[in-house]
Amino acid sequence: MTGYAVGEDVKVQMPRGKSKRGVMGISVMYTTSQEAKFDGAVGTVTEINPKGPYGIPLYLVDFDEHDNRVAIPWRAQWFREEWIVSTERKEEKIQVADPTAASGFARSQTGEST
Repeated sequence: MTGYAVGEDVKVQMPRGKSKRGVMGISVMYTTSQEAKFDGAVGTVTEINPKGPYGIPLYLVDFDEHDNRVAIPWRAQWFREEWIVSTERKEEKIQVADPTAASGFARSQTGEST
């Protein structure tokens, strides 16, 4: 089962790590990979290869329709699932507190505290 659908907007986020100088950035294992050039770019998933090399699902992300500040070397690139994150925020459900429970004491029907 894949984690993203065709047409979904995603952001490229390569694994993070510290350099020799202690600066946080792209992990040194990935800095020379082609995918590292797209770090921070937003694109749309256009194709999914569920059985990519070594059985790892790959997602073809197209950056053509998005305005990115990152210098994109070409229009589309294949990415692993762990290298992309969804740009759509999930709604956080906030439950409104019961005003009678806010005092810390339970009240009976007569209004007396128990």
